[in-house]
Amino acid sequence: MNTEFITGIFSNYIDFFYSIGYFGDYITFFITCFLIFNKTFYFIFYILFFFINRLTNQLLKKYFKEKRPNNPKKFLDSDIFSKQKYGMPSGHSQLTFFSIYYAYLVTNQFIPWILLLLLIGFIVIYERFKFKNHTFVQLIIGAFIGIILAKFSYNIITYLLNKFVS
Repeated sequence: MNTEFITGIFSNYIDFFYSIGYFGDYITFFITCFLIFNKTFYFIFYILFFFINRLTNQLLKKYFKEKRPNNPKKFLDSDIFSKQKYGMPSGHSQLTFFSIYYAYLVTNQFIPWILLLLLIGFIVIYERFKFKNHTFVQLIIGAFIGIILAKFSYNIITYLLNKFVS
């Protein structure tokens, strides 16, 4: 049996798994857009708050100034995230869990898509921890902040819709 062939096959699957973690914030962004596209106001404000969320993450990193773990691994040769000094809170985790919770709040269902989003969220946490881009605490804090911002965003939009559109 050719072990190089088998190793090559598993290597491709492992790389695919890690790529889901590395690009998870974008994957969950597009899936959330797909799920809420027909709810126009929630969709428009989701995109706006997604970028506000990203900005918030950068401001929090400058505030906390907590370094990343030593010797981070690169998933891609062009990886610039592991070159950034600060890791608290994890931007990947924050944006991913923002999308997951926002999608859940807008759809108001625990549909299979939400389960897929949650799976991607856990893959993001695993990949970022495995590649030493963040500590476990940085990842959990990022997810928690993303969830809080999703709830805050959803509440603002719901209030505006009830006040001015209904």
